[in-house]
Amino acid sequence: MKIDEIKRYLTADKKDEFIKITNDIYQTTEHLNKNYPGYKEWFFDKQVKGCFTPKRNIIFIRNETDEIIGFSCLKKDDEECKICTLYVNPNYRMSGVGSLLLEESIKFLETTKPLITFTEDKLPMFAKIIEKYNWELTEIVDGIYNKGIKEFCFNGQLSKRDYRKELLEILRKLSKVANGKLEQNDSLDKLSIKNKKL
Repeated sequence: MKIDEIKRYLTADKKDEFIKITNDIYQTTEHLNKNYPGYKEWFFDKQVKGCFTPKRNIIFIRNETDEIIGFSCLKKDDEECKICTLYVNPNYRMSGVGSLLLEESIKFLETTKPLITFTEDKLPMFAKIIEKYNWELTEIVDGIYNKGIKEFCFNGQLSKRDYRKELLEILRKLSKVANGKLEQNDSLDKLSIKNKKL
């Protein structure tokens, strides 16, 4: 496995490699358009173009046949240090590729607690990483990228609204559910985030 970064390909003599790499990375995750409308536009117009500045980078790993098997899209500016996308080919999961990408991402972002979000169905896949780095769930946003899909935010917020109080209330009630101590007036269906029922 070889780890690399897109910034090494920003020179005129590497233009063709740059185009091939960015297209390969996009095609690997083209399916994300289903859950993230506008993903293609974001990837090329914001992430790839942003790599020409110090604020963005794409770190990627290739296998022995030069196939890109994982990558992370990163953003580091005055507002946030964020892992925008972290992807590992399903055939290489649980092989250390994700951990290596994360370590390199942390170096670029200069923090072990970057803003990162996961949809609910992806949480189990990242549970060990969340625990290892002691990432803090700071926000749950419903429908920010796609209607009906919740984003679980760690180490920061996607919205300007402070959900901390609501999250603490949700966690308190979930703890009661887990301990079998839910009271009649503690119904979870009364809680909402962004005016959407949980």
